[in-house]
Amino acid sequence: MAIISGGVINGGTSVRAEEITFTETAGSGVYTGSVTIPAGSTLQEVVVHGVALWNNAGACTLKVGDVADDDGIFTGVDLKATDLLAAEGISASGVAGTAGGKAGADLANSQWNRRYLATERVISGIITTVSTGGTLGRTRITVTWTEAAVGNAATKV
Repeated sequence: MAIISGGVINGGTSVRAEEITFTETAGSGVYTGSVTIPAGSTLQEVVVHGVALWNNAGACTLKVGDVADDDGIFTGVDLKATDLLAAEGISASGVAGTAGGKAGADLANSQWNRRYLATERVISGIITTVSTGGTLGRTRITVTWTEAAVGNAATKV
């Protein structure tokens, strides 16, 4: 996992992004990668990018979510060309357009639920392979969020 960007804008709001990388190895198994989002942060984007198709003899599926719903963002994404080709990406913020028909419950009804949480949350990508072979697959998940500066509360006049 590597931080791919970060910065401060508008008097203290920090924009952060981390990326999870997955590399297929031979045989069945479960790959899990996670990004921890600090309490009080707002998710801006979750993008899954297919770098190379997975070539395990059986199914290779991806889900993305958190502890409350492990496939709340993306569910049942086939990494063997059906849902995500090499050099393609699916985006949580593109709910109706680019979620590839694989939107989880948090992306229901053309809206993104649970973007802000007062508590820390862990966004996880989970890939399950169920057969032999396979060494070509490469997938990346980029998670972007903002950490707002304390003290920016609205005032009533």
